[in-house]
Amino acid sequence: MAIKYYSSIDLNQNELQFPVIHKLGSAPTSPAAVAGQLYYDSGSNTLNVYNGSAWINVGGDITGVTAGTGLNGGGTTGAVTLNVDAAQTAITSIVNTSLVIGRDADNDIDFATDNQIIFRVGGGDNVIFKASGEIEATSLDISGGVVIDGTTTLAGVASFSASDHIMADGANINDPSDNLMIGFATNAVTLGSPTIFDSTLTIASDIIHKDNTNNKISFGTDTQTFTTGGIARLTITDATSTISNNLIVSGDLTVSGDTISANVGTLNVEDKNITLNQSSSDSSSTADGAGITIQDAVNADTDATLLWNAASDKFVFSHLIEAPGTSIFTNLDISGDVDVDGTLETDALTINGTAIVAQATTSAVGGVELATAAEVITGTDAARVVTADTLSAKSVVADIVVSSLTDANIVTITHNLGTADIMVQVYDKTTEANIMCDIARTTDDFSTASTSVVSIDFGTAPPNDCRALITSLAGATAGSIAYT
Repeated sequence: MAIKYYSSIDLNQNELQFPVIHKLGSAPTSPAAVAGQLYYDSGSNTLNVYNGSAWINVGGDITGVTAGTGLNGGGTTGAVTLNVDAAQTAITSIVNTSLVIGRDADNDIDFATDNQIIFRVGGGDNVIFKASGEIEATSLDISGGVVIDGTTTLAGVASFSASDHIMADGANINDPSDNLMIGFATNAVTLGSPTIFDSTLTIASDIIHKDNTNNKISFGTDTQTFTTGGIARLTITDATSTISNNLIVSGDLTVSGDTISANVGTLNVEDKNITLNQSSSDSSSTADGAGITIQDAVNADTDATLLWNAASDKFVFSHLIEAPGTSIFTNLDISGDVDVDGTLETDALTINGTAIVAQATTSAVGGVELATAAEVITGTDAARVVTADTLSAKSVVADIVVSSLTDANIVTITHNLGTADIMVQVYDKTTEANIMCDIARTTDDFSTASTSVVSIDFGTAPPNDCRALITSLAGATAGSIAYT
């Protein structure tokens, strides 16, 4: 017997593992097929889908795939793969007036223009080889040696003859009108004075400055000074470093010294936790004495301290702690034992779920009547109390031994709870995973209703022994229903 579903099943993008499509000798006719319905034709061994007007073989009509020139692979059944031959010995020519070979439209070799080949990188025509033998490029960076036969002209810089390609020791390039001179000596390059690198940056007399001397770096004897806006912001000497204005650190700040002095009016700390006595391991070298001291501005003997005592595993306070109000605790919830030496003042005290009101002036003393298991099952008695033992009478468990199943794979469990308002769940005793099976509040014929037994149809026998959990909801509060 198949499980009946009267609404769609949403697997929420989870896998449907090991499914088998409904097997039939011919297309189903009752109930009438709907678009998207599937069935497996056991006669033709094909998977078919209903397109709204006819059943279509989803396998298609392709009987084989053959690899052509430059390809290998193919086949007539199952998954078919075609691979491109790496050597491509069969293809001898690729000619096309619009041929482009590359990674994408911005990085390719373009043969589309007559009498030239364009090497395109980053969206630009960076290098062009022309029929005349000319190589056109915006800039050319050659990391190896260059041999040039003939005269080489560097536009706007200098002109060298063939004998000038290698510059001898002591040779120089200069232009007196621009005050620029580069001299070459053994293992050194000399820059003439003044040397202007651009329109704003100047190096002269141990000072690097931009625009004017209000923004500069000065190099003195064992001292470097960084000046911005005419003010020395940072001074570095062989002993100390001084910052004359605000300091913003965007990363972590690590101090390796022994003392940090903060002579400030306000200290703001974003972190909600401060760790004291920290070491590189889980345990510090000395636990006692770690804490916080609030210094008395008048008398050091009355400093307030909060220290940790490792021996007692407690905090030690040097002063009395008082909370606002008339008592320290106004509402105390205690789940364990409480020892009180003296007077305990409280508005309300809760211990293990039982409320004790200290201010009460009257009390009631009497007995209670316990409900029987039968009364617990009905769930309707309002005058008796329930014990843990009788509460268990509302639930029944049963073990299902797989080896005892017959060919029908149906079991019937007697619960005698006397109601159809029951919840039934089945789980695998080995994996403890829930099992989806057909559960009916009937006898094993799945048609005769019963309030004392349930029948379970596994369809296919489970791999391991199972456990059924049956709980009565008799006497439960009835909910309100709205039909929209």
